[in-house]
Parts: sequence; structure tokens; C-alpha cells
Amino acid sequence: MVNELRKDQILSLLKKHKKMENSDLQKELFCSLSTLRRELLLLEKEGLIRRYRGGVVLEVEKNHVISTRYREHVMIREKEYIAEIASTFIGPGMSLFIDSSSTAKSLVPYLAKLPNSVIITNGLQIAYELLQVCQQDTKIYMIGGEAIKDAESVVGDYGNSFLELFHIDLCILSSTGIDLTGIYEANFAQALFKKKVMNLAKQSLLLVDYTKFGKSHAYKFSDWSSFESVITDHQPTQDYLEVAKKASLEFLY
Repeated sequence: MVNELRKDQILSLLKKHKKMENSDLQKELFCSLSTLRRELLLLEKEGLIRRYRGGVVLEVEKNHVISTRYREHVMIREKEYIAEIASTFIGPGMSLFIDSSSTAKSLVPYLAKLPNSVIITNGLQIAYELLQVCQQDTKIYMIGGEAIKDAESVVGDYGNSFLELFHIDLCILSSTGIDLTGIYEANFAQALFKKKVMNLAKQSLLLVDYTKFGKSHAYKFSDWSSFESVITDHQPTQDYLEVAKKASLEFLY
């Protein structure tokens, strides 16, 4: 069992800082790295924290939307790894939809190199960054609708109608959770919007890091079979590989 005093100390520090490197936690707690790792593993199993390479974040409650500003500073290497794989699916002249996720945002350096393309997004920060770096003959379109502060995205009926004006070759999405029965979002409007995009796109990619597996939220926006590929940073467990095979879906990692 986790040392109760140390457990309280870890949670107290994470409530204050939201995320911490393992080395900083070790200094604060005056314990060995092996002891810290053991206790973090147990806390993660209790659903209280979430580990990433070299650090840990306080786990959020179910169906809660985490702010984009916070997410873009967590799991950076994992997201860059996922984006590198996803970049092999994009090419010149394509019409692409990129969602507002911090994982999709890691694709910006690759999108910047595309000539004569159309990029549609509902991400406020992503649209701004693309305008700074994209080729002159690439068109950037921002979806209209209601702006969601924490997600730095825009959703709504107006955006859904606007999407119908485009022929979308590929949509690249992330999610807040994935389990053996489907793909989830913590926000209802986001879930509806992503479902609409997928219905219009010829192909759909899902980008999720390993911490999203085994998590469900209130709003299921897709079955497994609606995606061509799921790109992640760790090999999924056997039960996920079997579900993917039945859905004719490819895991890339």
C-alpha cells in the first residue's frame, strides 16, 4: 500500500502545481527514485494521477474538459512522435481537417511544408499558427460557431453547415478517451462536431497517446470501424489489438 503520508504529500504537490517532473517530486519528498516510481504506479492504478515519461499530472475527473494551454505542455515527446507518424498520411494538394487538440497541433511543422493544399480547422491557436508558417498557395479555413475557451476551439451548427462546402480527403482527430467499445469526448458539442466531420471525410485518423486508453466519457462520437488507423505511442494491449482487427482498423505506433 502507498505510504499514506507520502501519498498525501504527492497529491498536495500536484494540486498546487498540476504537473511535476519525477526529479522534482523526489527532491520534495526526500525518497529514492525507485520508491517514488512504485508509489506513483499505485496512485495511477487508483485513478488519482496520470504518469508520463519523466513526470506525472493530477488526474482530472471524468467528463471534465482539460484546457488546451495545459495539455500542450504535457506528453510533448509522445505527441511529437505521434505527429511524425501521422505526417506520412498527408501530402500536397490534399484537403485536410485538423481538430483543435494539442496532439493535432504537433502536426503544424509538417503542414507548413504542404504546397497547394486546403486545411480546415476548428482550433483557434492552430489556425493562427498555420497562418504564420504555411505555404502561400495553401488555404486555411477557420470554422465558425461558438468559441469554447478551455478547448480553444469553435463548434456549433454554423460550423457543421460550413463543413459541407468542402470535399475532405482526410480528417485528423484526437479524443479524451478510448475503450474497447468506442471513442469518446468529454464535451457534447465537440463530440457532435467530430461525428459530423467524420461523416464528410473520405478517411479518418485518430491520434491518441497511451494515457487515453481504458477511459470512457459521457459522449461517444465514434465506433472503431469508422477510423482507418489509430496512431499512438505505445503498443496497445492484446484486447485492443483484437478489437482493431475485427474492425479492420490498423494500429500504428
